[in-house]
Amino acid sequence: MKVGYMEFSFGYAFTENLIRSSSAAPVGAPVFPNLIQEGHSGFDIRINFPGVPLFFQYKLPELMKRGTAFEVASGHCPGLSIPFFRIAMMRRDVSRQHELLLRFEARYPSNVFYAAPCIANISDFDRSYNGATVARQSIFVSLERAVTDILVAREIARVDLGVDLLVAQPR
Repeated sequence: MKVGYMEFSFGYAFTENLIRSSSAAPVGAPVFPNLIQEGHSGFDIRINFPGVPLFFQYKLPELMKRGTAFEVASGHCPGLSIPFFRIAMMRRDVSRQHELLLRFEARYPSNVFYAAPCIANISDFDRSYNGATVARQSIFVSLERAVTDILVAREIARVDLGVDLLVAQPR
């Protein structure tokens, strides 16, 4: 099930909440590359915090609510319970996005992430934005965790949010 809000809206809300909740202000405005620049860099945003930048690639999840979801029905993810959020990664034959992000990760270790909300619908998203909790209700997936074909949900679930999250990366 689609969550009902757009990636652009999530990106704005996430970035604003993250910056405003940070103990140190960034050095300058966040950098949102245009589509051509993103095709060469792989990231959706660069935030220049003092000393080291952070890079994020936003991913909108789908909320899986039925036992017919592949991960549950096939038995590939034992212990995964409904509902859970699924994040799809770009296939390597379609996009070099992950490869490009790995270049930034080599230059800025532990500072490049996929970011995805764990917010089920537009009403919850609006409440999270108004409460300035969008970034806190999001999961940060490091590139090293995103390289496997399927990550077991329990390994990256945000326990404090009470949700299961599965990241699937097609070959």
